[in-house]
Amino acid sequence: MKKSEKSLLDSVTGGLLLHKGGEASIYLLNVGSAPYVLKWYNDGFSFNENVIKNTNKLHMPGLYRIEEWGKRNESLYLVYDYVDGIPSDKLGVIPVAVALVALRQVVATLSLLRKQGVSHGDLNPANVIFSGDGNELRTVLIDCGIVGPGALSYAAPERFQGKLADEKSDLFSLGLLLYRWIAGEDLIKADGFEAFAEQMTNIDSVNITETLYAKGFFGTPEGAVQLAALEPLWSGLLRSGLTERIEDFDELDELLEIALDKVVHGEIALANCVTQYAKSINRPDCDRNAVLKVPNRLEKDFPFAVHKKNNWLKWGALGVSILILALIVLLLSGGTMRFGIDATGDQLLKRSRVMESSTEIENTPVLKVDSLLLDLPVPASEQ
Repeated sequence: MKKSEKSLLDSVTGGLLLHKGGEASIYLLNVGSAPYVLKWYNDGFSFNENVIKNTNKLHMPGLYRIEEWGKRNESLYLVYDYVDGIPSDKLGVIPVAVALVALRQVVATLSLLRKQGVSHGDLNPANVIFSGDGNELRTVLIDCGIVGPGALSYAAPERFQGKLADEKSDLFSLGLLLYRWIAGEDLIKADGFEAFAEQMTNIDSVNITETLYAKGFFGTPEGAVQLAALEPLWSGLLRSGLTERIEDFDELDELLEIALDKVVHGEIALANCVTQYAKSINRPDCDRNAVLKVPNRLEKDFPFAVHKKNNWLKWGALGVSILILALIVLLLSGGTMRFGIDATGDQLLKRSRVMESSTEIENTPVLKVDSLLLDLPVPASEQ
């Protein structure tokens, strides 16, 4: 199941728990001083491996990159590159124009995924990261391929009935995502699976324009224009029947473009609006941008044991090097040199006695002294 035979998990030097949820626990990993994210699934939860494999082949700016997946200690896991940014569920109310621009970016990524036969299946604010530097705004999708309905507050009615994610169900989730961005809270609130399923099935009875107006965000003439511009999106996305929703991502992109033209007049005005918002969330002193340090040690509750074989090899090699160095120092010391010369002299004396006693040998061989002996310093004479 892994992308490669060598697991990144065997090279982890630090791990920090970021979130513990009902589906999985999320950890920030340190692998070779580089940050990665580990999604460690709880018992009974899993991912769609075909979706993961297809997503793994895609390298695009608006999509996270999966590095590895598999099973360890009887638990499924995913490892993917850390996306530097702010999950959109931490952003509160987002200006309508910015929300529409961001949704168009998400739709563009989903459209490319769809061409590879992949549907996201769990579109919710936590899985859309607002990333970028300075005046740049960019969205990045994470966490594709869930088995099950995903976040219940954003799941289409058919997902509660066990249907797999597809383009239609993702469209429904996008409507709820857009509402959350511009209202700062979920449209549907319930307690438990059955309650959410019932409310999603009856969503046609919710007048979203009136709901937004009642919150007081759109009580100005400008707000009235924005409400009118958004109406086709609600009526095309938040419908319980599949045939009542808009056809596909391409049609949604056209509706978003039309809504943007009504909300903001001109490309310059739109660019200024997006730039101003990007600067506000990308400031280093923004309270949402707390620096997340890559951990250099493992937490006590880390879900698996990290092998330390490489460390033992490293220290073993260092020990051998130290031993060799110590032997060289001993050989170069005076006492060691004296011992070396005395021992060599004894050997030469024994060999010469053997040669003197061998009267049958006509040609006495020439005694050869090792070159090492010739290079040895003469020891100082004793007083």
